[in-house]
Amino acid sequence: MMERYNQLTESEFLLLKGTDKIATMLSNKFYTVNPDLVGFLNVYATHQFCVIPEGKTGWFIYFESMDDVGMVRASMQPECPPAPPIHTINIVNE
Repeated sequence: MMERYNQLTESEFLLLKGTDKIATMLSNKFYTVNPDLVGFLNVYATHQFCVIPEGKTGWFIYFESMDDVGMVRASMQPECPPAPPIHTINIVNE
């Protein structure tokens, strides 16, 4: 059995030095303390990414594509409640 594996190792990430791809990935740098995110990316990421531990509880994640960032946000971050309709806001003159 063979599957596509989009996660780059730190060594592979360093091999990209001087390329347009590393510039893109550095622009798409995020930080997380959620350990489940790496496993989620291994299953659902459609482009390459690199995860580098930061301290004891966090990780820097470098994404090749903002599509994967949007997918993570849509799937793993809770939605904000919608703002109330303007006609329901009670404004009182003092």
